[in-house]
Formats: sequence, structure tokens, C-alpha cells
Amino acid sequence: MGTPMIIAGDVGGTKTYLAAFDPATQGFDPLVERRYQTASYPSAGALLKAFADETQLAPKRTVLGVPGPVHQLPVRAVNLPWLIDPSEISAVLNNTDVHLLNDLQATSYGTLVLEPDDLCPLNEGQRDPKGNIAVIAAGTGLGEGGLCWAEGRYAAIASEGGHATFGPSSPLEVELWRFLNERYGHVSWERVLSGQGLAAIYDFLCERHPDRADTSLASETEQPDRADAIARAGLESHSALAVTALDLFALLYGREAGNLALKLMSSGGVFVGGGIAPKILTKLRDGRFMEGFVDKGRMGEPLAAIPVHIVLNDKTALLGAAYWGTQV
Repeated sequence: MGTPMIIAGDVGGTKTYLAAFDPATQGFDPLVERRYQTASYPSAGALLKAFADETQLAPKRTVLGVPGPVHQLPVRAVNLPWLIDPSEISAVLNNTDVHLLNDLQATSYGTLVLEPDDLCPLNEGQRDPKGNIAVIAAGTGLGEGGLCWAEGRYAAIASEGGHATFGPSSPLEVELWRFLNERYGHVSWERVLSGQGLAAIYDFLCERHPDRADTSLASETEQPDRADAIARAGLESHSALAVTALDLFALLYGREAGNLALKLMSSGGVFVGGGIAPKILTKLRDGRFMEGFVDKGRMGEPLAAIPVHIVLNDKTALLGAAYWGTQV
């Protein structure tokens, strides 16, 4: 096909989504879309070449959301053995313009084009149409970012806030911090709010209450999907400690989302993305998340006025990369 196209991508540690969009349509329905196992390719260039060979597209611009800081090139990806080099990608795509966004920048832009069915409200609030927007996303890691209104449109803010130091707020959380500090040294919010973080919270509770540890769950959690197993056990009340772990996870997730909302004064709303939130939706909706969110002393009332939504669309970062490619 000879029509100028934009290739947009969401590069993840496990899977990568690539899609082609036609800017002339002014819509965000992909012309073609592919999903790849990221580890099956030795480099980002090799993966993009496979997509181009399969689709026979001729893009004028390629925009990728990638895991890690993008202020220095090439980008050393987090959770991937890649150096992502725009010049390498450009060479395999016939010298197309290549642009890299931090994955949370891409996710942030993606929230601007989501449909109502892509969202689940946790707090309706009152949205300022030009107010700052906060985006937090727990999955393999913890991403944080946002959007600010400038010169008539939103611009995404890059951040590595998930690596900021975890701050406990109760005696139980202090015990959790000590447990994680012995395991990791520095305890970031990502050590708590991620798949590994949920598993670590469960381990902490098992050490604290060995008589209540569920041996059948312990056997199951030896599998690669350990966090999923703990989440299922908690949601289905199969394990008392898994229920407690999930309760604490939801409370802490809300607390850090509230921290981010305060730092950005996100009167435009808070979006909770990432792979974990849709899987534990019923837990996030039971009040614990919002309890942590507004637990800010004198600032609790302003936070209670901020809209908070769970993002259900797992292509949000892909859509955000496409949005950036058509707008910038």
C-alpha cells in the first residue's frame, strides 16, 4: 500500500501491540493490528521489520510507547534486554520518522480518546475540562504520569514516579516496609504496587501469620502467574490471607493514586490503567481504593471532588501513540 500511514506501537516486557492508522480518517480504528511476543525478537528493529513485511505498509511516521526513560537515545528498556534505537527502526522502515514516548506518556495520551465503555468510574467527582490529569498503572511494574493543559491542548508528562520511595502510614505498613527492606533494600512504590508487589504482600502476611498460610495456594503460587493466583484466591475468598493481601493492595493503590493526584492537582481526573486493575475490579470498587485515595488529612475533601476511573481498554497506550502521531 502506498498511502502514507502511521505505525503506532505499545512495547511491553511480555507482549507488543503494533497497528497502522490513517491520519486522514481522524479516527483511531486501526487499519491493521498485530500482537507479538516481545521476547521472540532480538531488537525493536527486528520486530518492526516483521510487522512491515507482514503488512506491506509504507508509514510516514512511527510512534512507539516504550518502557523506560526516553530522554537519552538509544533507550535502555526496562524488563527487556533491548537498546531501542530510533535510527535502527527508521532504517528497516525505509527511513520513516521514528519517535519514542515513555509508555506512561503514551497511556496518558490514550486516555484522551477512550470511549465511555472503556472506563469504569470509582468516583464521579467534578471534572475541570482543562485541569491536569493523573495516570497511574500497576502491572509488571508501576507507571505514573499525567497530562497538563498548554497552548490549547493536553501535553503528557513523563515520570518514573513508581520508583519513588514507599511511605508506610500505619503500624502494619511499617512492618510491611521492614519485610520488603530486608528483601530488596530500597523499597519503592513499585515493590508494593505491581504483580510482584501483590505476591510480596502475601508473603509478608504468611510470615506474620504462618498458621494461616494456605498450603494449596502456596503450591499454586509457584507458577509464573503467581499474582493472578493470589488475586483469584482473594476475590473468591478461598484464602483469608489472600483476601487480606488484596485489601491492603487496594488501599495502598488508592493511597499512591491520591499522592499523585495531589502532586499534579489533577482536577481533570485520575485514570487507573495497567493490567492489574481490570482483573481486580470488584475489589477496587468496594471502597478500599477510595478510602486510601482521600486519606490525606486536610486535603481529603478536595481529593473527593476529583473524578477517578479505571481504564478497561488494554490498547490505551497503543491509541495514545497513534494520537501523538496525528497531533504533534
